[in-house]
Formats: sequence, structure tokens, C-alpha cells
Amino acid sequence: MLNSKNIRDKTIKLSCESGAGHLAPALSTVEILTVLFDKYLKYNRDNPKDDTRDRFIMSKGHGAYAYYIVLNELGFLPDYELEKFNTEEASIKGCLVQDSNYMIEASTGSLGHGLPIALGMAHSFKIQKLPNKVICMVGDGEMQEGSNMEALMLAYRFKLDNLMVIVDANELQAMGRVEDVALDNNRLAKVLNGFIDDGFYDIDGHDEYEISKCFDKFYNSNNKNFSIMFARTIKGKGIDILENSQKHHFRCPTLDGYVWESNDEQ
Repeated sequence: MLNSKNIRDKTIKLSCESGAGHLAPALSTVEILTVLFDKYLKYNRDNPKDDTRDRFIMSKGHGAYAYYIVLNELGFLPDYELEKFNTEEASIKGCLVQDSNYMIEASTGSLGHGLPIALGMAHSFKIQKLPNKVICMVGDGEMQEGSNMEALMLAYRFKLDNLMVIVDANELQAMGRVEDVALDNNRLAKVLNGFIDDGFYDIDGHDEYEISKCFDKFYNSNNKNFSIMFARTIKGKGIDILENSQKHHFRCPTLDGYVWESNDEQ
């Protein structure tokens, strides 16, 4: 059974011991990933390539560290990959690189690509009348990419009730706050809600009960079309100097004197 406190602790350890940046955008995803992989996403622990599996696409591929920890906890990603992380010998990178052996479904990090990929997968499953679900996590800053809006229009057009888009709405992007670059998140939520007949959920992205209710409805209801989880999160959650800090989008906290220590309670 996955535990979000344990996932967060190990995510912080991975960054601090390897010296890798981009920890903050991973920490805002922890509870969502924990609930999704622990209770809802369909996969086969003995076969990461099982055709009956659901597909998870993390479009914000720079925020992959918590995802790596989840894959390791489930047995898909071996310990030695984490031990080599951020070295020339590592096959997992700072941004996601597709590897079907590890159940990493797509190479992402060049923003605006993951959702179109997820759209194609979901449409393919519908054409084949297969029950597979597709979940795609995007960043709120990433939603400024025009390719995402095109993908949403097609998702509505094709009535992809097997697709859920999760927006990690942590209010920060590489070059500043989202409200200073484009739409603030309240306005973005209104725009995205316009694509949905039912199945738009504006929630606290760190509340596992609220997250579970959204996934319950997506997995167990007769949806009219695709769904959107607009998850209000805290970038860098769990480390005071990282939380809501613009400069720590890609800055490892050890550069500012932070020392990682294992928390026995986690």
C-alpha cells in the first residue's frame, strides 16, 4: 500500500542526495499520484507492458521525481536506477524518457505534448472498444500551450469519457507566477470548465479524500465526456523554503543549506 508521507520523504531524499533540481514541481503531485496508483489505475505488477493496463501520462515531465518513487515502490523501477539518478550512467533523467520496461508511457518535459499523446491513446481505445482508461497530468503553466487547447477541443468532439486530465494548479511556472504570465488559476478553471458537460472537479490537490471522490466518479460513473480534475496544490509542499517559491522551480534546496533527514513518522 502506497503512503503519501513516505512518497514525499523519498522524493525529497532522491533530489537532495543526487543534487538534482526540479524537486518543487514534484512535491505538488505526491497525494494525487499516491491515490491514483494505490487505488484506481489498472496495471499488472508482473508485466508493465500488459495491454489491459490503464495509461498514465505525466505531461509535466520535469516534475517526475515523485512518479519515479511510486514506480519504485510498485516494483517497476529498480533501486539501482534511483541510486544512479543524476549521473551519466542513469537511464532515468530529469525529465521523463519513455521506457515500457518501467511503465513510463511517454517522453515528456517539452511542455504541451503529453495531453495530445493521451488524447490519441484514449481515442484509440474508444475506436477499439477497449475499457482502458487514460489519465494525463499537466501543469497550470503548461496549459498556456496552444496544443493543449486543441487537444481539449478534440477530446470533447470525440466524447472521450475514458480520459481524465489532471491540472496540477500550483500557481507557479519556470519564469514566474501563472497570473503574471497568462490567466490566473480562477480564470483558467472557468475556461476549462467550459469544455465539460459533467465531470469538472475543482479540489484541494493534497486532500486524499477529495482526490479519491474524483477518481471514484471517473472510474465508476457513466461520464458523458472527458473529465478534468483541477487540483489546487502547493509547489514545494513539505519543505518550507520551497513552498510557493519562484526561484525553487528548478533549484535544489541543498544549495540553500537544507539538509535532508529521514522522518521516522513518514
